[in-house]
Amino acid sequence: MILAYLIMIIFIIPVFTGQVVNIGNVTGFLCGLFLWYLFRNPAVLQETWVLILLIILIVCILIAVWITVKMIRCFKDKPEGSETLIVLGCEIIGEKPSLMQVERLQAALKYLEQYPETRTVVSGGRGKNEIISEAFAMKEWLLKHGIDKSRIYMEDRSETTKQNLEYSMKIIRENGLNPCCAICSNEFHLYRAMMLGKSAGMKCCALGAPTAWWLLPTFYVRELYAILYHSIRIRLENHTQS
Repeated sequence: MILAYLIMIIFIIPVFTGQVVNIGNVTGFLCGLFLWYLFRNPAVLQETWVLILLIILIVCILIAVWITVKMIRCFKDKPEGSETLIVLGCEIIGEKPSLMQVERLQAALKYLEQYPETRTVVSGGRGKNEIISEAFAMKEWLLKHGIDKSRIYMEDRSETTKQNLEYSMKIIRENGLNPCCAICSNEFHLYRAMMLGKSAGMKCCALGAPTAWWLLPTFYVRELYAILYHSIRIRLENHTQS
């Protein structure tokens, strides 16, 4: 029972602390609610529909474990310092980066300070509820933290991770930057970004940013859905081309 309550609390925290509601915390909360129902009514385990749901839940957990292993393995492709850094955008609040965006920028700043010859592309368009582009907000943040403007290139048209990478590579080619890229994003997001980049022919490696503990479960679960979707889409595209 305590486990069920804990799961529901973990996935509902982002709703109150960051007004985050997505398929990740909805899924997590429903799983916790389902476990709570089982603990309160153990007799229902004899019912067919409950057994079917349990089997589906176990299969989903196994798939999640398999994807998580792949997420962890993507970190073996670490940057060496000569790569062009692509910082992927996410939500901004007003004219300032959100917590998750700041986490990515902090990782990028550390990398840029460590390798002063490195150039970076900050990538992200203007969302529906945003007054400026994510790329502009990221550029301003890096400038305020001491990165010279000559090292920063803006890609401010993209709306998806796939577009982030495609449009950033266009800027890299147009400006004669190193086509080998280090992709900077939160850890949970990097595997999908790397998957999309490599499927597009990019030579890329991963620069991970830590995620606040109270946001990680929600966005991790949401990312599982996204990875499954893109894995299926890429396989279908490859099958069609072959």
